[in-house]
Amino acid sequence: MVEPMRDAGRATRLPSRSAAVASLAPVAPIASVEHDPLPARLSWPVLERREENRAVAVVGDHRWSVAIVGSAGLGKSVVAAAVVDRVARADRTGLVTVLPITASPNEAAKPFAAAIAHFGDLPEAVLADESGAERRLRESADLVGRDVLLRVDDADQLDPMSARYVAWLVRHADARLVLTCRDFTALAEPLRQLWQDDMLERIDLAPLDLDETDRLMALALDGPLEAESLDRLHRATHGNPLHLREVVRAAHSSGALERTATGWWWPGRVSASKSLEDLYRTELAELSGDLRDVVDIVALADPIPLSRLLALVADADVDRVVALGFVTVDVETATDGTPVVRPSHPLVGDVVRSLVPVSRRTRLFARANAFRADPAEGAPPAARLRASLWALECGVVPPTDQLLDAARVAVRLQEYESATVLASAALAGSDTSVAASVSALCTRATARTYSTGRESARHDAERAWDLASTAKSVGRSAAQQSGPGPRRIDDALVVEAAEGLANLAQFHDDDVDRALEIVDVAAAMVADPARERLRMLRLTHLGWAGRFHEVLTEVDRSGVLDTDAVPLDFLTLAPCGVIALAVVGRVPEAYALAAASITTASAHVEDAPWSLGELASVLHQVQMWCGDLAGLTLQVGRRPSPFFKYDYTLELLGTGNLAIAERRWADAATAFRAACERFEVADHGGFAAYPWARLALALVMLGRTVESAAALDRARSIPARGMRITAEELPSTMAVTEFMLGRPTAVTHASEIVERSERSGAWLPALFGLMMLHEAESALGMDPTTTLTRIRTAAARVQTPVARAYLGYREAVERGDAAGSRAARTELADHGFPLSIAQLGRSPLTPREYEVAELAAQGLSNRQVAEHLGRSVRTVDAHMSRIFAKWGLHSRGELVDLV
Repeated sequence: MVEPMRDAGRATRLPSRSAAVASLAPVAPIASVEHDPLPARLSWPVLERREENRAVAVVGDHRWSVAIVGSAGLGKSVVAAAVVDRVARADRTGLVTVLPITASPNEAAKPFAAAIAHFGDLPEAVLADESGAERRLRESADLVGRDVLLRVDDADQLDPMSARYVAWLVRHADARLVLTCRDFTALAEPLRQLWQDDMLERIDLAPLDLDETDRLMALALDGPLEAESLDRLHRATHGNPLHLREVVRAAHSSGALERTATGWWWPGRVSASKSLEDLYRTELAELSGDLRDVVDIVALADPIPLSRLLALVADADVDRVVALGFVTVDVETATDGTPVVRPSHPLVGDVVRSLVPVSRRTRLFARANAFRADPAEGAPPAARLRASLWALECGVVPPTDQLLDAARVAVRLQEYESATVLASAALAGSDTSVAASVSALCTRATARTYSTGRESARHDAERAWDLASTAKSVGRSAAQQSGPGPRRIDDALVVEAAEGLANLAQFHDDDVDRALEIVDVAAAMVADPARERLRMLRLTHLGWAGRFHEVLTEVDRSGVLDTDAVPLDFLTLAPCGVIALAVVGRVPEAYALAAASITTASAHVEDAPWSLGELASVLHQVQMWCGDLAGLTLQVGRRPSPFFKYDYTLELLGTGNLAIAERRWADAATAFRAACERFEVADHGGFAAYPWARLALALVMLGRTVESAAALDRARSIPARGMRITAEELPSTMAVTEFMLGRPTAVTHASEIVERSERSGAWLPALFGLMMLHEAESALGMDPTTTLTRIRTAAARVQTPVARAYLGYREAVERGDAAGSRAARTELADHGFPLSIAQLGRSPLTPREYEVAELAAQGLSNRQVAEHLGRSVRTVDAHMSRIFAKWGLHSRGELVDLV
């Protein structure tokens, strides 16, 4: 397992090779991204909810009543108002009378308090006679002959007599009721009786799901929120519309939300806004002391097993705060089968914890001391983390093993600042053994990679390795091995220390040989099974370095190609195995290994958090190489568990690659520019060279040669690091761009790519390099015969649709078969390899010329093109002449193939 490397976001949307040999004339330049000044206040849209549509059907079509139930902030009142408005607007009789009533907890004890605003003060004698009160109210409201539509907000706060009257109207006056409440069980009996008698339907208002949140953000921000930011926002708010509105508005006004080339990015932590803090401060102040204890304990423990919570507080109090929406009983369970209780969503927990004074925090900790988590007691990982943090906040230092366990949990849950705090506390604790120090340093090194930076991480990783290797060497003496002691260290920690430092060497320093040296030294210190783990680690480093020979040997030896789901311990090597099989031409086996590995990774996200994203990414890469655009994997999916790890910036590479394959150069440039921006902030896996190279390719296709040259130079200045796993993908992209820029070194670089690939048996990159070289030689008037022979050799070993179509194209050209040539060109274009490759080296078109070429390729005559552009026919004739001259065309059919 390659932990820091995997924790570096290695699960890349691996780059496409499909159009690395492609060339198109430029289109109109894309506009640079403008960073508009932020408005003082962000206007907020309201989504139409599926529950709203259901309620409209119930009330409007079936003439029943509805109760819209949900916790605070879900938009119950907004939905209820929309339902009543839509039903009333659909009325064609003119008889609908809308009666809005808002209940108040301060007036719940007053008879008819909620109805007074509509019916006026009632004499005490009337109030004493329920039937007389109902008659008086009916007369006062003049409801006879009217179609009454009642909207009652916070109906669980209605005074009893108002509740009876509302229920009477529904039963005896055919009124329809739309009520909202947080706690359905707290409704007055007459209202709940409506539900029991099937006169009222309960509709539970759910939070917004991820897709709904995505749509809401796009409307609110007038542009999409990128996938990783959206995912973090949804997890923090759990789709609560009120919380979404407040935290996004606060982030927008503070500048925490950043506009990029493709939309919006939120690089920081999603935290509660001041307005939300004030809201919950008010609501919490209204809770009784016992209820507040429950809320505070749950927030501080987060999560706490239900059985332990019930040992501290009353059952009824737990039920009440659950009904009020402050906490939730989660379906996640501890190992002993006990459900866990946690804040209703993370922001609520953050706010509640921020409002608990230190003295009260300490008192509650003492009260809940039995909860101090111990893994043996079956507490879930998040509970162990929170318990240790809570203890430190109260000045209580947990045992070192508990701190280390919590720190490792924090890393797995990507709470890196907490991990750093906990690991530092362990280092400062009473346990000064080498084992404790190495474990704490390794954990803190991983956490610091994502917070304070790589250099602080390197310092910890080097210390951990020095301690581990020294202790292991000393420990070989018989005296040291006779029993445990402060200098004793087990093999697992040696492996962990070696992993950390080796990953930094390879994925930060781009020093593969140093990484392998560290692994080899560690392997000489340990016994099986640790040595086997290091062997797999070494193979993984080789694979990510693009050295596939030993990886292929292991794939064949292991027998994983004969299984439906690969073993868990093979997952770390599986992405390298998929690419290794593909580059040597064993494409069907690459597909099969990817599918089997994804099956295992999906079932073991907690144990292998990076694997699912890595595998989806390498599968995408192989699909692009094969031209499988129809089944292309573009997204890894949305966090199947809280332990799932993936750098969503890498999805931009997939978006850009698909745009290149489809010849949408402006879209490609936009996607790669955004990826470059993101990697400027953080590039833990070493992928930045790739988007810069692909941006250079897209820009040169757009005719923006100066910008393309600058992007290409930038790409060459960045070490390849994590992109080496893609074999010759990065050098090939650069060579094509060089050729388009007119640099003579392009052919030399293409030849070097082919030589390296043929020498190592990497037939797929060899084929692509030879295709590029062949077209370049043809365009430059060189004899391509030898290259074509080599293409046939490579294609015979690869056997992909792209290889077959290209050979068919060349053979049709040699036969002078225009129809066959056109069919092959069309097939190649369908697979993402548009045979504008035959035009490499020809002069680029101006934006206007390309616009004319596009219209002509659509079948428009010169006159029709002129009318469309508002130009004279003579001008269009001149443009077409230059287009044919620059691209060496003889017919409009050839133009269609190119454009």
